[in-house]
Amino acid sequence: MVDANHEIQSDPVTNDELFLDFFNFDFNFEDQDKKKRKEIINETSQNNSEYIPKHDYDGWFHTFIPVPTLLRSKEGPSQLKQSIEHLYFHRKFEESLRLSLEFIEFIEKYNGHSNEKEIELHNPNKLNNTREMLEIASRSALQLGDVKLAVDCISNEPGHMQLRGIVYAKGGHYANSIYWYIKYLQVRNNDYKIWKEMGHTFLYCYCHSAQLDTANIMKTIQEISHNTLTTQLALICINHAYRLMLKTSWATSISYINSRFAREKQEIEDLSNYLEKGGVNVEETMSLLDNLKENRTKENIIAENGLEGFDLEMIRWILVESKISVYEMYLVDQERLAKDL
Repeated sequence: MVDANHEIQSDPVTNDELFLDFFNFDFNFEDQDKKKRKEIINETSQNNSEYIPKHDYDGWFHTFIPVPTLLRSKEGPSQLKQSIEHLYFHRKFEESLRLSLEFIEFIEKYNGHSNEKEIELHNPNKLNNTREMLEIASRSALQLGDVKLAVDCISNEPGHMQLRGIVYAKGGHYANSIYWYIKYLQVRNNDYKIWKEMGHTFLYCYCHSAQLDTANIMKTIQEISHNTLTTQLALICINHAYRLMLKTSWATSISYINSRFAREKQEIEDLSNYLEKGGVNVEETMSLLDNLKENRTKENIIAENGLEGFDLEMIRWILVESKISVYEMYLVDQERLAKDL
C-alpha cells in the first residue's frame, strides 16, 4: 500500500511544459538540415544543366510562330512588339517592316476592316490600336528608302505629329510637313529641334530636294541663295530655334551633353550665317505681317514666292510666334541685365 501521507518529492512542473510534452519534439535537427541542404544542391546542379532562363540572353523573344497565331496567345502581342523593336534598333529594317505590317493587318482584320470571320483573342485590350506599329513601320520604310510606303503608313496614324513632319518633308510634301510641325508646336512650342526642322524643310522646298543633309544644304545655299520668302522663313525658324536652344537648360557639366550642345549650337550658327551672307533679310518677312493684315490676295503671295500648297495661315502663325519670341527674349535679356547690376 501506498502511504497517502507520504509526500512524493518532485520538481514543480509548469503548464507550458505539460503542453509541450504532449508533442514529440525529439528530432535531430542537425542531421535533417544537412540532408535537406544536400537535396537542394543536387536539385540545383541538375536544373543548371537542363534549364536556361530565356530572359538571360538577348533576343529571347524572337520566334518562328506565325504572327496571327502569336497575337492570339496570352503574351504574344507584347512578345511581338519587343521582337519588332529589337529588329529595328539592330538595323534589320526589312524584318521590322514585314512584321509590323503583318501586325497592322491582323489588327485591322480584328477591328472589322476585313471580310474575314470574327477573330477570337486572348486579351483584346493589348490589340486596340495600331499607333506604335504604324510608327515603326513608317520609320523602317524610311530607312529602306521607300518614302511612299512611309507616307502611306504615317497618313493612317492620328498621332505622332513630329514624325509626320519628318516623313512628309523627306517625301517632298513640304506644306504638309510644315502643317504637322505647327500642330506639334501648338502643344510644345518651346521645342527648338522642331523649329530647326521647319527651317530645314523650307530650305528643302527652296532647293527642291529633301535628300540633302546639313552640309549639302549649306553648300547649295552658297551656290544659289536668294532673298525669297522661302529662305526668309527658313532663317526665321532657324534663328527662333537658336534662341530657344540658348533659353533651354542644358546639363553642360556632363561631357556628352556638353558635346551635343556645342555641336548643335555650331550647326545652327553656321546655317544662320550662310543664309545671312547670302543676302536673306528677315526684316522684310516681318513686314509681310502688315500685308497679310491688309488682306492681300492669297494667290499673289503664294505664287510670287513659290510656296504652292502652303496655307497663308501657317505663314502667319510662324511670323506671329517668332515676333512674340523676339520680344520675350528681349524681356529675358533685360531681366538678366538688371540682375547683373
